[in-house]
Formats: sequence, structure tokens, C-alpha cells
Amino acid sequence: MRRRHTSFAACWLLTTAACYTYRPLTAPSPLAGTRVDVELTDEGRRSLASQIGPETERLEGTVIRADTNALELAVRATESVRGEPTDWNGERVQVSRSYVEQIQQRRLSVGGTGILGGAVAAGVIAAVELFGGGSTVQGPLGGGPGGAGR
Repeated sequence: MRRRHTSFAACWLLTTAACYTYRPLTAPSPLAGTRVDVELTDEGRRSLASQIGPETERLEGTVIRADTNALELAVRATESVRGEPTDWNGERVQVSRSYVEQIQQRRLSVGGTGILGGAVAAGVIAAVELFGGGSTVQGPLGGGPGGAGR
């Protein structure tokens, strides 16, 4: 029973702590549901300032709709030109393609996740071994399984 619980905990940690990176898009337009990081042009920063705040350089969010003219995003966060992040709650922002310097797509980093996964798995195994992974259940009279203490 203990091993099953530990395995579940290790799997949960691996799935929630996976490593992600942003990489340039491989398609001309991101699909709806894609997590992206959009870097704005100088003109884009000025034109969108009333919607997203002054000097906002980057928008991170999920694509709601994209075509050759604009992107509509559910924004999760923004970053200023000074690197200051601001959390958002999925508010929709429409960005003209002429305001976009670069779009990157969020992707699972297989190498980084593998290294993290190996480290987590090693830590879980070490903890189980250190804190009772090899113990047996004692019966009511001691003496090991079955309780027949002689």
C-alpha cells in the first residue's frame, strides 16, 4: 500500500512540475488553445497601452482566435520593458499582427522534464528507504507478520 501511494505522489509531482520552454512557432498562425508569448513592437506598446498598461513588452496567454490580421488572447500575464511581471486572469486582448515583433509557443521541454523527473524519482526512492520503505508490519504480539511472538 505504501509503495502505491508513493508512486501516485511521484507521478503527481512529475506532471505538475514539468519543464516548459517557449520556442518560435512552427506554423504561420497559432491554433486556438495554444499557449504563446507575444513580444510587441514599439508601436504595439504605445497603441495597446490603454488596454494592457504602459510600457508592456510581452503578453503571455492562450490563443482564442488567430488569423492573418490579428490574435485574440486570453492573457495570463504581462511583462514590462523593465522585466516587471503582472498576473492577469484570462482577460481578452486583441493584438493586431502589425504590433507583433515575435510569437513563441509554449512547449514541453523533454530534456528538462526528464532531468527533473529523475531527480524527483531519486528523492522519493531515497525518502521511502530512509523513512521506512523496508519495514514490515508487526502483529499484535510483536514477532513479525502473523503476530506469533515466540
